[in-house]
Amino acid sequence: ASEASMIADQLLSLFLSETVDRVELIYTKFVSLISSRPAVQTLLPLTAKGLESQDDEIFRLTTKGGEFKVEREVVTRTSTETFPRDMIFEQDPVQILDALLPLYLNNQLLRALQESAASELACRMTAMSNASDNASELTGKLTLTYNKARQAAITQEILEVVGGAEALG
Repeated sequence: ASEASMIADQLLSLFLSETVDRVELIYTKFVSLISSRPAVQTLLPLTAKGLESQDDEIFRLTTKGGEFKVEREVVTRTSTETFPRDMIFEQDPVQILDALLPLYLNNQLLRALQESAASELACRMTAMSNASDNASELTGKLTLTYNKARQAAITQEILEVVGGAEALG
């Protein structure tokens, strides 16, 4: 969390000082344990809906069945909606934006870091599972080879004993 906060602060200061005119987040998106994909999300400048391109996402924190759940909605097309003119703010909208923008950046970066970590761990888990399966298969093949060699050695010893017994008698 502190890492995301530091990055968010740096990005915000670069954007506000006009050193950069756009902040895009490129990360590994966690889809499932066997699938992840690269993703690009525009963080700044904010658009009217916060959605700038295809496949941007909306996350909603909801309660269903008495439990918190995060619902993900992928935007398939961009649309521009007008802001209601009859909305009344207690504070100046600029102050509200100044207060919310660092939180927004921090949360988006934290989510991306968590998804990237989950993707990495899922890939590692899949790789270790495959390695374990391959090791088990190799163990089976080596056991079969060892048993054949041992059986051949025992057969050879029996033949030598029988041959020696026939020679003696």
